[in-house]
Amino acid sequence: MKSEIRFEATYPHPIERVWSVLVDPVAMGDWLMPNDFEPRVGHRFTFRTDPAPGFDGIVHCEVLELEAPSRFALSWRGGPLDTVLRIDLEPVGDRATRLRLAHTGFDGLRDALVARILGRGTRRIYGRLLPAYLDRIRPDGSLAPALPAPPMRDPISALIARIAARLR
Repeated sequence: MKSEIRFEATYPHPIERVWSVLVDPVAMGDWLMPNDFEPRVGHRFTFRTDPAPGFDGIVHCEVLELEAPSRFALSWRGGPLDTVLRIDLEPVGDRATRLRLAHTGFDGLRDALVARILGRGTRRIYGRLLPAYLDRIRPDGSLAPALPAPPMRDPISALIARIAARLR
């Protein structure tokens, strides 16, 4: 049983901006994971995240392809996985970029389950975190501060606030 993760999105940013955020190790550390990436074919590096059962939190990678500003591929090895992640960028007019991601090499039932979990993370990362990071880049290239997360309220407090508002 072979599985793969596919994701596609169009970002309202020029291809050069999207490319720079995808291959800059500092930017990648902000929107993806801390790393020691260098945009150079053959470079071996790691991503680091929280450990989980059967996974020490380290993804071992190697840059397999790099064609600025349109394509790169990485080996992706961590826990039980030995896969390849490819990203292709394509300009859409002058001001937008289409990203196509393919994460392949999931083989067997265990890998299929891992692919399902990673697929949810992929949609969150490339569907929310990366575009939010891109939106923070100012025209001069500097990064605007992240907006604070809205305060979390427990359901009881929210219910009391709704009742109080109706009583007014």
